[in-house]
Amino acid sequence: MRFLCLRSSSVHFLGESKFAQKAFSCVAAIALIFAIGVTASTQSAKQPVLVYITSDGQTWEYVSSQGTVGAILKEAGVELGEKDRVIPSLATPAKQRMAIKVIRIVEKIVVQKEPIAYKTITKFNPYSRLERVTLREGIRGEKEVTYKIIYKDGKKVSSNVIASKVLRKPQDEIVSVSRGTLLASRGGFVRCLRMRATAYAPYACGGSKDGRTACGLHAGKGVVAVDPRVIRLGTKLYVEGYGYCVAGDVGGAIKGNRIDLGFDTYREAVRFGRRWVTVYILK
Repeated sequence: MRFLCLRSSSVHFLGESKFAQKAFSCVAAIALIFAIGVTASTQSAKQPVLVYITSDGQTWEYVSSQGTVGAILKEAGVELGEKDRVIPSLATPAKQRMAIKVIRIVEKIVVQKEPIAYKTITKFNPYSRLERVTLREGIRGEKEVTYKIIYKDGKKVSSNVIASKVLRKPQDEIVSVSRGTLLASRGGFVRCLRMRATAYAPYACGGSKDGRTACGLHAGKGVVAVDPRVIRLGTKLYVEGYGYCVAGDVGGAIKGNRIDLGFDTYREAVRFGRRWVTVYILK
């Protein structure tokens, strides 16, 4: 019996020792957690910084212990729109006396109607005694244009067309002008001649072999051959049915009231053929 009691006492003592060890370990863990929390709290604490915030046309000083620009603006109650820009960026670390600027960006879609100008088509009427006759009045058209306009802090910075639709097509104006009006627009003329006209093309229909005229010009449309005794070389001319040109060549068969009109292609020259024309010698 005595032996059993000693054995029991020994067992009881060992149990108490293990309980004390567990209790000590728990106390040590709690103390360690508390110490870590105090250290972390001390490290996370920031010194207050003074910043200058500019937003919506106003600038003010603000003192904050927040660590980033975004956190400072949120603390200061500055709300940001989806398109707004912040300088410096929201993730920038806070610094003493830093300037923070909020740029308000607004996009607007504007639809407006705009006129479409009409064209003026001029027709030459050699038999008209009137200087200018309107055959058909021009009518402006209309289109619907959609713009995307961007404002920064209330100021318009860009405007781009994103869509356009014609609502009404314009009607061209048609006018008829007389011979005098047409020539007056080019400074007038000295005299006019009634001449027999033929046509040539470079390297064909009487054109030169090297494509050059007597004056050294490139043969073709706008360069005509004349008799220098009738029309001096280098003279500017207007030939009805042909247009404005220069007397820049001569020809063995071009004598007296003959004129040889230059064309760029053989087909054009053949199509013109031979005909009587009125030639105006311009000033």
